[in-house]
Amino acid sequence: MERVRKMIHTELPHVEGFFGKGSTVAILDTGISMHPDFKNRILDFRDFVNGRSGVYDDNGHGTHLAGIIGGNGVLGGGRYMGIAPECQFISLKVLDGMGNGNIESVVRAVDWILKNREKYHIRFLNISIGMMPQTHLSEQRALVDAICALWENHICVVVASGNNGPDTSTVTVPGTIPELITVGSLDDNDRVLLGSSMHVGYSGKGPTKHCVVKPEILAPGTRVVSCSRQGGYVSKSGSSMATAVVTGGLAVIGEIYPQFTPSDMKLFLYSKLRRRKGSSGWGHFDFSDLV
Repeated sequence: MERVRKMIHTELPHVEGFFGKGSTVAILDTGISMHPDFKNRILDFRDFVNGRSGVYDDNGHGTHLAGIIGGNGVLGGGRYMGIAPECQFISLKVLDGMGNGNIESVVRAVDWILKNREKYHIRFLNISIGMMPQTHLSEQRALVDAICALWENHICVVVASGNNGPDTSTVTVPGTIPELITVGSLDDNDRVLLGSSMHVGYSGKGPTKHCVVKPEILAPGTRVVSCSRQGGYVSKSGSSMATAVVTGGLAVIGEIYPQFTPSDMKLFLYSKLRRRKGSSGWGHFDFSDLV
């Protein structure tokens, strides 16, 4: 996370006192652990897989994302602090211990967010899961309709492009939904970072079947060190990690501009981000462009 924070210049909003306070972030994933870096900031946990009531993560993916978004880094002396260390979390477990899930669980979780968005002041949703566009159309429709309802109810949805690149038209659903903010990894071609953990150019690429450019935004996603479900920290790679970087960044921007709707947020990114040479989409998420 120390490398990631430097790459996106997180020090710029932090020095001004903006750490994501007042931003509640929901995460659809494998759950969340009671890591010291999240102390007193997990507002609610719902298990749509096993129906358990206690906070847990039997995979670690969700915990890792939460650390990127808003871990305070206390266990590591600040080195592994996330992007928005004063945000609050809602964890919705829709994936099992193997990282697998189904559309029904995701739709039920999304419906829960709709019903509880005002209670918890939920402004952001991180979805680092997806299915290929070839998935049965009826299943896609149910998921797309549910997620679009969130956007219409002022919840900014940030989704991963998936790890099925580098070919075109490999963005996973719901990352293909035009309204949403879809994120890919900007360092998925860095062979030194990748090592043997991921293939080169792993991020899903557009355009979608409706000729929409996706992903819109790139962020660091390779070998990101963040919170482990067992305590301590662990390194993971993928567009999931890049998505969490952007979600954390938007939580900070949400503190700076509390009046922004999701559409305002997306227009703000479009108008501010600078496209780097050789990159797709609007550009790299970088606070030096935004604050």
